[in-house]
Amino acid sequence: MNEETLNEVSEENILFEYKTDYSFSYKESNIFSMLLFVSCFLFFVGLFGIIWGFEHTWVLAEKFIFNVYITIPVLVIGIFLHEILHAITLIIFAGIKIKHLKAGINWINFTPYIHCKHPVSVKNYRISTIAPALLMGIIPAIFSIFLNSVYFLFFGIIFIVTSGSDLISLWKIRKTKGDYLASDHSERAGCQVFENPF
Repeated sequence: MNEETLNEVSEENILFEYKTDYSFSYKESNIFSMLLFVSCFLFFVGLFGIIWGFEHTWVLAEKFIFNVYITIPVLVIGIFLHEILHAITLIIFAGIKIKHLKAGINWINFTPYIHCKHPVSVKNYRISTIAPALLMGIIPAIFSIFLNSVYFLFFGIIFIVTSGSDLISLWKIRKTKGDYLASDHSERAGCQVFENPF
C-alpha cells in the first residue's frame, strides 16, 4: 500500500470517527407521514370548519379538492417544486453551485430528489430542509384560515405531509451544532453529520 493510499484511508477513518448517523428507514418516514396527515387534517380542517362552517368547507372541497383535473397536476408540480426549493435554498444560503447538485428518482417512494454532492453546514442544511414545509405547507395552511380558502387549506396540509421525512430529520439533528457539516444519507432517509475534529 503506497503513501497516497494510506493518506486516503487515514482521512476516511477520521471522517468515520467524527460522523454521526441520523438516518431512518422509509417505513418510519411513511408511518410518521400518515400520523402527520391525520393530525394536520384534524387541526386545520377542524379550525377552518369552526370559523367558516363545515358545510361551506365541504362544498368548496367538492368543487376544488375532489376535482382530479386540479389536484393531480398540483400534486405532481408541487412534489417537483418541493425539491427545487431544497436546491434554491442551498444555492442562496450555502453558496452551492448547480453542478454540485444531483437530481434523481427515489424508486422506493417513487419521488424525485435533489441532493448536494458534498456536506454543507448544519445551519444551512436546516434552512434547506425546512423551506418546503414552511413555504408550501405551514404558511398556506395558516393563510387559508384568514383567506377562507379551502384550496390553500388542502394544499398546505398535503405539502406539510410530503415534508414528513424532512421534519423527522430536523428533529433528529435539533441538538447538533450549526457549524458541523451535514449531508443526505446515500441509502436511507435523513442525514449524517460530520463534527469538526479541529
